[in-house]
Parts: sequence; C-alpha cells; structure tokens
Amino acid sequence: MLANVYLNEFDQEFLKRGVPCIRYADDIVLLAESKRASERLLESSTKYLEERLKLTVNREKSRTVSVFAIRNFKFLGFALGRNGKGIYVRVHTKSWKKFKSRLKELSSRKRCQSIKPSLEKIKVYARGWLNYYGIASMKNNIDDVNGWLYHRIRMCIWKQWKLPRTKKRNLIKMGIHEYYANMAANCRRGHWYCANLTTVKKAMTKERLINSGFYDLATAYQSVHVNY
Repeated sequence: MLANVYLNEFDQEFLKRGVPCIRYADDIVLLAESKRASERLLESSTKYLEERLKLTVNREKSRTVSVFAIRNFKFLGFALGRNGKGIYVRVHTKSWKKFKSRLKELSSRKRCQSIKPSLEKIKVYARGWLNYYGIASMKNNIDDVNGWLYHRIRMCIWKQWKLPRTKKRNLIKMGIHEYYANMAANCRRGHWYCANLTTVKKAMTKERLINSGFYDLATAYQSVHVNY
C-alpha cells in the first residue's frame, strides 16, 4: 500500500511522457518501441527514482528486454512473448508449479481426512488464483490440472472409505452393479491406481463431486477469462 502511494508520482510522470507503465508495488515495466528507446527509458527512469524520489534501484534486476526476441518474459507470475498469432500472455511455468504444489498439499491424504472442509479450502485458494491469472491463455493447462485434481479427490475419498465392505457399499449406493463394486472394493493396488478405475470414476462423476463442493477449475476459468 505504501509503495502504491509513494510511486504514484512516478506513474503520473511517465504517463505524462506518453510511456505505457505497468506497475505492481515496486515491480515496474515500462514499454518502448525500440531497443534504443528502451535503453534511454531505463536510464531516465532510474535517474528519476534515485534522484527525485530518493529510492535505491536494484541494478542487477533492472534491464531492457524484447518480448519479441526472448521466450516467456516473466513479470508478476505471467509469461509474455510472441507467437504466430501475435503477443501472448500465459501463466509462467514457475507459477504453474507453485499452483499445483499448493493444490497437492490441500488435497493430500492427511488433509482430506475430512473431505468437505478440504474442498472448501481448495475452492478458496483456486478461486483467488484464477481471479489473478484469469487474463492469461491457459485452457489446455487448466484442463490438465482439473483432471489431475479430480483424480486426487477421488483418491482421498477412496482412502476415507478404508474397508472393502465400506467401499463396496458406497459404490452400490452410487449406482454401481454389485459385481463391479465388489471387484473394485477388493482391488489390492494403491489408492491412486484404484481412484482411476472405470468403476470408481463412474461412481464419483464430476457432477456428483461438484454437488459435494468440488470447485471445477475449467468451468471457473471460462467464467473468469471471458471478462477480459
């Protein structure tokens, strides 16, 4: 908050000069039309920050780059670059890794001993993440993570059921034929493997999990992204 107030003068100064400025707290990106112009801009902006505002600029992190010449220029967790369709905005690889790591933590077997509170925590975290990154193009990636997360939730539920007789009873309640329910319930493979059995997936459909509180990432992303 303090940085936003203090650096507002900087924003206004460079906007008056006709320089497009993107800033979040003390992370700043200034846009120029050529390499030479960007070098002059780096020099003048550094001088303004240090001499006018009495701030110290980290020279090692201050540089000029071309989004046309490099791949995945990273800024605030986003990757900017150029492809055959023009300039793109995506979620940076490191941001994806952090997102998936946090979801893995929230959907761990230990955390999911009580499934509904875990689903609520996942929803709160994922909704905030999508509200921030929703401007980026990521349909294929979000579909992959969504499928992986469904798998993890099925695994947690399967582990909760523990005993074969409990698994069989619950599968039958979900509409599975007794024969197939019995086969799945007595599967001796690990929880992750069993959660991907056709029988288990037919029982724990997306619709059923969503009704239980699952936050569907793909649907939420479509809703957020369409607003940009």
